[in-house]
Formats: sequence, C-alpha cells, structure tokens
Amino acid sequence: MNILAAERAVLDRTLPGFDDWLAKLGQAAAEDPDSQVIEEFRKAGGGNLLIPSRFGGKGLSCLEGVRLQRAVGSRAPSLAVATTMHHYKVAWLAQVLDGGEADDVLGDIVSQRHLVASCGAEGRSGKQLFAPGIEVSPGEGGLLISGTKRPCSLVRSMGLLTLLAPGPQGSPYAGQLLIVMVPADAPGLTWEPLWANRVLRAAQTDAVLLNRVHVPDHRIVPLGDPERSLPRLNSLMLLFLPLITAAYLGIATGQVERLFLEGRGAAVDRLAALGPLETASAAVEALAREVDSGPHDEMLLGRMLLVRYTAQRAIAEATDRVLELLGGMSFVTSGDNVDLLAASRALAFHPPAESAMRERMDDWLNGGGLTLV
Repeated sequence: MNILAAERAVLDRTLPGFDDWLAKLGQAAAEDPDSQVIEEFRKAGGGNLLIPSRFGGKGLSCLEGVRLQRAVGSRAPSLAVATTMHHYKVAWLAQVLDGGEADDVLGDIVSQRHLVASCGAEGRSGKQLFAPGIEVSPGEGGLLISGTKRPCSLVRSMGLLTLLAPGPQGSPYAGQLLIVMVPADAPGLTWEPLWANRVLRAAQTDAVLLNRVHVPDHRIVPLGDPERSLPRLNSLMLLFLPLITAAYLGIATGQVERLFLEGRGAAVDRLAALGPLETASAAVEALAREVDSGPHDEMLLGRMLLVRYTAQRAIAEATDRVLELLGGMSFVTSGDNVDLLAASRALAFHPPAESAMRERMDDWLNGGGLTLV
C-alpha cells in the first residue's frame, strides 16, 4: 500500500513497532474508552516527539508532526485528536519559555514522559477563543486558580495541565495574560465526566475542576499585555491548526483505505474518494513547511484557516462516498462506519469554527486585519 506510506514511515521511525501494534489492535479496540491506547503511547515516549532535541525530545518538525498525526488518525482516531492537544502545546512552550525555565518544564515532561492537557479555549457558543473562564487570585508565592474548564482532553492521563489565565489585581502579574502550568496531582484539581457522544470516546475529553489550586511562581509564564500577546497566540494557533487538521484527514483517509483493501467500488470511485484528502493534505504539508521556516504572521494564519475549512469539506465528501461504497449490509450489521464518519466531522467543532470566522476572514481577504478574539 502506497496510501499513507510517507506518514507511517514517520511513525515507524519515531515509535518503532507502534503502528504495527495499532494495526493489530484495530480501530474498535482503540476507540474503546477503557482501552490503554493513550497510556501505551505515553509509555512509548510519544509525548516527547515534538519537543526539541535540546530538551531531550525527538525534535520533530511541524511537517513531520503533520505526517505523524495523519498516520495515527488512520489507526486510532481518539488517540490522534487527544495527542494533538499535547503536541501543539509542548511545541509552543519550547518557543515561549526562556532559559532554565524551559529546561525545567520541558526537561521534566521528557524525563517523566508526561502528557500535557491543554485548556485554552472555551467550548461554549459565543465565547471568545482565548477567554480564560476562570477566577484567579493572589496567593503566597504564586496564584490561586478556581473554576471549570470544559472540554479538556487527556484528563485521565495528563501529568500537567496548562491553561491561559488573566493576571489578577494585587499580584505581580496584574493586567497580563499568563500561561499557568498545574501538576495533575495538585490539591484541588479534579475532573468529572462530560463526554456523552459515542464517538471519540477514548480521547478522555471531560471537564477539569479547579478549587483554589495553588500554582507557584515558577509554573507561571507572563505573556504580557493581552493585546500585545496576540502574535504569540497566533503562533500557538499555527501549531494547532495543521496538526489537528492532519489528525482528522488521517481519520478520513483510514476509511478510504478500506475501499482499496476490500476492493469496494470501481477504480474511479476509489480515486475520487482519496483525491480530495490527498489535495488537502498536500496543502497542510506546504503550510507546515512555512510554520517550520517562519515567520508566523497573519498571512500564514489566514491561509492556514482557509486550508483547514477546505479540508473539512474534503473530509465530508470523502467519508460520504466511503459510507455508500461500503454498502448497505455493512451499514446494517455494524455502526462502526457511521461512528468513524461522525468522528471525522468533528474537525468542524474545534476552534476557531468557520461559522465564527466567516466575516473576519472576509474582512481580511478584502484587505483588513485578521483577529481570532
């Protein structure tokens, strides 16, 4: 099979044997919420892949990360979606942390093989993308954090929780936007069930509750004035968007691969199903190369959003065709095909949603500025 050959080569090179293990496990088992697929990924060192080598990680580029996530998505959709939340955040932390602070945080993540849960965006309609949604107050030697963050992936496997928070009045961080890093075993940090959908159940996406959780100063990174922090937040999105888009393209490509393996439909049908996904993936890879080379500017972000939203339509077209070509008996005797189709469509729900960005994108394409918040 030449389908996904380049992508699986990255997975084989960085986590030898893991792709074979996922293939033997099968998608149904990988998507079981009680599966150990995330823990096996963690133990294999999967969380270290996008951390630069100077901190002990594998140092994969954004381009390699895109190929990695597409390969994982084709075998284990929930794993691909959940680990994207880790990968983009640790890659971004490597950019924004300075000196010994970076060595301390990222070195600890590598040595302990921690997975990082990222709670940055609000999951409610009408909320701003980076609205913190929590209460922060001064505390001795740091800050006290209270509130609920939902949704948040990797809640049962995380070693570290990261979130954006406003610096409270009366603290050294007043008026600043902060990155706050909370150990998963911190007193006052708990989680509760949230995910009720039957698809992507193994991503461990639930709600995180914080009740006056103390975060010491050495786990707080000031980003400065919120308005002046926008370039850094744009850089964060430029790591998130290609990786999450690739994960869902992988989910869809894994479904199309079945058509080839099982000889479903005519050659023209199979090519028509795969073509839009390969086109979208090529566009994501091209932009990932630009992320690797820089600069991380507004133009790149706008083009990345256009590609992401186009990928959503390519996924819909491809997976609709797959469901039809697999046939009625496949539909009648198993819900797996429908579940995978639904899972592949969830890209539309990750921020920033197309519905929220249409007017802003139109203004930008007409010569205005591009804002996410």
